[in-house]
Amino acid sequence: MDLLITNKTSTSSTKEYIYKTLKKNIVEIKLKPGENITEKGIAEIFGVSRTPVREAFIKLTQEGLLEVYPQRGTRVSLIDLDRVEEARFTRENLEKAVMKIACQNFPSDLLFELRSNLNAQNFCAKEKNYLRLFHLDEEFHRIIFEGCNKERIWFLISQISLDFNRTRILKLSSNFSLDKIILQHQKIVKAIMESKPIDGEKTIEEHLNKIDIDFNKLKLLYPSYFKNGIES
Repeated sequence: MDLLITNKTSTSSTKEYIYKTLKKNIVEIKLKPGENITEKGIAEIFGVSRTPVREAFIKLTQEGLLEVYPQRGTRVSLIDLDRVEEARFTRENLEKAVMKIACQNFPSDLLFELRSNLNAQNFCAKEKNYLRLFHLDEEFHRIIFEGCNKERIWFLISQISLDFNRTRILKLSSNFSLDKIILQHQKIVKAIMESKPIDGEKTIEEHLNKIDIDFNKLKLLYPSYFKNGIES
């Protein structure tokens, strides 16, 4: 098991540290869908007792990232495409609503952040650093919500987007349409700068619906990672 482990902060409890580390590894596909995972094994990796590991497992199970099978153990949950679609639908409709606001009035300092973010995305695409590109993508959309004073809504979206994000990581790691993603982000910034909400909403719709087109490609590449499917 090859986990990406970050340094523990002084303010984090052991349980919270293990939970956040495992969650990051699951979402970023370091821990693969369907992979078996044990309290004993994780406790040994972190050098702790099983108690904080068990508590982290419970929280991850509640979030749908782990599945517990009596007498058989625990595994990383498979990606549920119904949950992916629910998150995509929620994001599309809320982001289109936020784009209307952003195109009416958007703080200049946050517009600068969006443009700086785009420059970093271009660099990461050239360097094939898909994980950094994913986090820049997330930050890009969060900045738009912040600029419209809707950052708490973004937090709620993030809570239901775990399987959606795992699918996006797979998509980016497979080099699907990196240039197109960045081009759509450029169009979003242009719509905000030129106060064109219709253009912005259209681009958001194209941007988030693109994942539907890639479902079948991803299922062909990673058939064992998915729980179910949506008919195309």
